Amino acid sequence: MPEETMDQWATVELMGHAQTAGRISRPSDWGGLLRVDVPEGDGYRTEFYGLAAIYSIKLVSEDIARAYARPQHQAREYDAPIVSREQYDSALRFARSETDRVRAERNELERRLVAINALPAPAAGNDNAEDG
Repeated sequence: MPEETMDQWATVELMGHAQTAGRISRPSDWGGLLRVDVPEGDGYRTEFYGLAAIYSIKLVSEDIARAYARPQHQAREYDAPIVSREQYDSALRFARSETDRVRAERNELERRLVAINALPAPAAGNDNAEDG
């Protein structure tokens, strides 16, 4: 690509599922590298890629390239409350006792269900009534 194609906009897919977008050119003094000027705020961040690392180049409008160049994931602040060891141990004891209580309740309900013949017996000679 000659240097005068500096205003050609593209999305560039790279090996390893990476992607970038911006104004592209292939400066003759950089050998086999592709130059990508990625829009960043009011300016640009220049990146160089070896041609062997490029999976595809799609020529697009400036608006599309700028949209692709925006960061896809914003950092999010995470402020987890810090709990003391005593609070953690207390919460763990409560969770274990609730688990034991629910398990005992399930076992008792299962025992009662089996103790009484709560389920109807299957109809004789009719293994698959829905097949008609």
